[in-house]
Amino acid sequence: MSYNKIVEGTPGDEKFFLGNEAIARGAIESGIDVYTYYPGTPSSEIGEIFSEIFKKVGMKWVESSINEKVAIEVAGAAYARGATVMVGMKNVGLNVASDPLFALATTRPKNKNSALVILIADDPQQHSSAVEMDSRNYLKIFKIPALEPSNPQECLEYTKRAFQISREIKLPVILRTVTMVSHSRSNVTIGDIKESEMDDNFDLSKEVNVASRIYFLKLKEDQIYHRMRLALELSENSSLNQIKNENEKNEQELGIITSGVSYSYVNEALEFLNLKAPVLKIGFINPLPEKLITSFLRKFKQVIVIEEMDTFMETQIMAIAQMNGLELKIHGKNPFSFDNKQGILSMIGELNPTKTALAIQKITKIKPRIDLEYIFGKKYETVGRKSIMCPGCPHRTTGFALQKAIKKIKSKLGKEVYFFQDIGCYTLLSYPPLSFANMKYCMGSSIALAQGVAHTSDSLNVAIIGDGTFFHSGIPALLNGIYNRAPILVLILDNGWIGMTGQQPHPGSDVRHYYDGKFKNKIDLGIFLEGTGANVSSIKRVETKDENYISKLNDLIYNRGSDVLKEKNLQIVLIQDECIQKVVKREELTKRKVDVELCNNCGVCYNQFLCPVISEADEVAYIDLNECLGCGICEEICPSNAIKGEINNEVK
Repeated sequence: MSYNKIVEGTPGDEKFFLGNEAIARGAIESGIDVYTYYPGTPSSEIGEIFSEIFKKVGMKWVESSINEKVAIEVAGAAYARGATVMVGMKNVGLNVASDPLFALATTRPKNKNSALVILIADDPQQHSSAVEMDSRNYLKIFKIPALEPSNPQECLEYTKRAFQISREIKLPVILRTVTMVSHSRSNVTIGDIKESEMDDNFDLSKEVNVASRIYFLKLKEDQIYHRMRLALELSENSSLNQIKNENEKNEQELGIITSGVSYSYVNEALEFLNLKAPVLKIGFINPLPEKLITSFLRKFKQVIVIEEMDTFMETQIMAIAQMNGLELKIHGKNPFSFDNKQGILSMIGELNPTKTALAIQKITKIKPRIDLEYIFGKKYETVGRKSIMCPGCPHRTTGFALQKAIKKIKSKLGKEVYFFQDIGCYTLLSYPPLSFANMKYCMGSSIALAQGVAHTSDSLNVAIIGDGTFFHSGIPALLNGIYNRAPILVLILDNGWIGMTGQQPHPGSDVRHYYDGKFKNKIDLGIFLEGTGANVSSIKRVETKDENYISKLNDLIYNRGSDVLKEKNLQIVLIQDECIQKVVKREELTKRKVDVELCNNCGVCYNQFLCPVISEADEVAYIDLNECLGCGICEEICPSNAIKGEINNEVK
């Protein structure tokens, strides 16, 4: 995909942008110098955009960092020396970045052009996440400003405003989006592209950049009582906070306070209900504009607060009402009851117009134009779709071999086997029928989780982790296991890319096969692992050139697992098999076909290997050639030799 459209056009032109594309454009219109990130849906596109265009727009540096902690440290130093910087990640990435960010938030660069925007993409309903998490809760800890756009046009405008605020008050500014904003698309009016204003001369005075006992408390005092005070004044007077339908009246004397994508839901809900109500739309979400909120609350007998996920605004609005002696009913999610019957909205899952309308209906008792309860409760008959790996995915091959190896270990050695999963495409191995998962927390946790059981049990404990996740946060846990002689089997599934978020590169990716690889050095994962002094076994598959690969992999896993049980040591198996989606972009593989004269319909290919493009038809196996990518594993595992690349007989 080409992202030239992000930089093309003249001011005033309209572009049909994703929210993420609009954010990238807003950063370019702010004179961005540096962008660092770790790919994570729903934020990934922004990093891909900058990786392609950064030279065209005169940026100094773009990198897909090894993890979010490193990303924010690289960005923080560039910010300190006077650069205009953005760092991007998804919600759970902020957990990884939180340690350095706490210190970074207190620092106060002396350079005029220093500006730092931190893009955090939340994922309500955890469409692409291991957990559902509201990143706004960190704002109470970091004490930094935050903005939240509600549509792609605001993504561009709020990005520019975030840079302006950071540059003015010398605090990082968080730009919070959610999936339905990052991945929505609409017309966006673009402005001028701004050139860098970074000065080659810069000041890195230690008294404003060093988090230590000598300087920290003074910096913290300045942060809270001066810079955040300035942020509050900006929030109170910001055009990002607006009262919509200000002069409208309703019988219930109801006002609505909302932010972000929830504002769009509110507008649709009011239309459903044919209700007119003033709406306070808050775009400057931290610090909240206390005076504006107080003035708004005074006008009503009741207010409903509508926001995605937690009660970040609702809790503060309740406090503002109490502090100002206001007597009114504040509806929402009821943050203090922990009772889903007490609130009219849930803190779990994603909002939508129907949920929003039903919540307002509970207050107003208005009979809507359409039966909202019916719509909300309607169960649509759709074709069921399992969560499956891509056709030709190397992790399916690993899962097939692992299943056989574990069965052999259990029967011959009589030991229980437990699996500790991580975050990546291979997480799908945890689903039935393979079910290779007993525990999973977060990125990089599998290896340490396996150690916790291994030190307290004589079972075989298998950690399953991908190459990208290993580089991200698996290395410390592996070193801990080696140091403490943990008797575990570590399977590192090296497909060469960060597959789950779109095949982005990592330090072990082949630099020949991605756009900015010419600026990178590849780290050989095998050599790296050997350097730890651990017991490392490697196996590598090359499509169309490797016979009996599954048998070799099966034997390797069985032997190394047996070694763990017998010798009580840590064993690593590095399984190198490139992501099929990257392979087929470079070369055309031979699609397989079924020789119906040889097929006995044993079902190994579609019932055991579970290839999604193979099914049963007319009592033989059938391969959908429109979907087959040509990995060739089915040919290897067919006990009847009925699957081949070239067949002259009748084929399926």
